[in-house]
Amino acid sequence: MNSSPGEKEVVQSKQHTVEEWSALFVGKRLVEYPKDAKPEPIKADHDMGTKMEDAEPEGQAPKVDEPTDDEDDEGSSDAAEKAKKRQIKWAELPQPVRVIWPGTRVTRDLRPNRLNVICTADDLITKVQFF
Repeated sequence: MNSSPGEKEVVQSKQHTVEEWSALFVGKRLVEYPKDAKPEPIKADHDMGTKMEDAEPEGQAPKVDEPTDDEDDEGSSDAAEKAKKRQIKWAELPQPVRVIWPGTRVTRDLRPNRLNVICTADDLITKVQFF
């Protein structure tokens, strides 16, 4: 069976494309993950003579639109429901999955069926990829 180049994005994780997984996860906050899943914040290496304040950031995470205070009514139960809809639980992620926070060490092994979920330090999902 021959496949076109565009079909390479489809993988075993319930046969969704990267775009479909992105639509489901990007902009949501990851919650209820195992304690040992998230790495400790990176500390400056004193042997290198570089302080974290002096270091150039490797790259900015893409800006993800989050609702403003104007969009949420603090006093209503509707606000709590909206906040819950903007969350995704660790257990709801498709398997195999690897969550990558800033400072997470990753191996270079290529597993095209593994969903990689890239998060900010405050657990906001900014990107999903297969690699």
